[in-house]
Amino acid sequence: MAGEIEEFYDEGCVVYEAVWGEHMHSGYFEAGKPGDFRVAQVRMIEEVLSWAGVPNDEQSRPRDILDVGCGFGGTSRYLFKKYSANVKGIALSDYEIARAKAIAREEGVSDKVTFQVANALNQPFEDGQFDLVWCMECAVHIEDKLKLMQEMARVTKPGGRVVLVSWCHRELKPGETSLKKHEQALLDKICAAYFFPPWCATSEYETLARNAGLQEVKVEDWTRHMLPFWGMLTGQLFTLGGAFKLLTSGWAHMRTSLSLAYHFFYMDKGFKNGIFKYAVVMGQKEL
Repeated sequence: MAGEIEEFYDEGCVVYEAVWGEHMHSGYFEAGKPGDFRVAQVRMIEEVLSWAGVPNDEQSRPRDILDVGCGFGGTSRYLFKKYSANVKGIALSDYEIARAKAIAREEGVSDKVTFQVANALNQPFEDGQFDLVWCMECAVHIEDKLKLMQEMARVTKPGGRVVLVSWCHRELKPGETSLKKHEQALLDKICAAYFFPPWCATSEYETLARNAGLQEVKVEDWTRHMLPFWGMLTGQLFTLGGAFKLLTSGWAHMRTSLSLAYHFFYMDKGFKNGIFKYAVVMGQKEL
């Protein structure tokens, strides 16, 4: 599965950067106020940090941060600028990491924001190295989510925070043992397209975090805050600027973009129909 994910992102990165921009994650929106989706992506970072209680004062701010599943490093660089921290980013894709390093060099921050190809289930770091371990929309790729939580907890300093944001499926109702047939069919379509393992419900992340030894665990469903995102992302593919980037990127990337548009529609449908959910998770490591 890891090899398929790596190949998937290596092949599609040109399109992803053209469409998502530097932050490869959902945006945070007020109800009835769609706004600019790239502004909303930055707001999502800020809202999650605030919700998780990550301190911003000089004495308590995080000084060492790990970004698990860092993509092109946009959030890594943002966290560096916000906290003046040393930030490390890891991802499976050689292309993503090379691009993240190149942008960091261009921005003159490569001495403080570093990137490497690494597996989130076998992180190349010492125990207790980071004040904040950040995992934004990466866990959905990983089948062994308990191992992911354990690894993130392992590299977190005592008293530090693990913050995870992930796509989930809806909670099962009393008497249900699975999603309904049409719901599972929609989820299967997405999992096949993006090489996702089976999803879990939002509440399962609380159990996973506690089983990984984290304390003060809290979990919330933030689906309402990101509902406009997938529809707006689909529209971005067909803006004048987006279309130009794709037309000049070659047939392989155009083919990828058409596939994305198809599956963006189903992502939008899944969230708006209440089948897919957006979970935010935080836990602290015992002092």
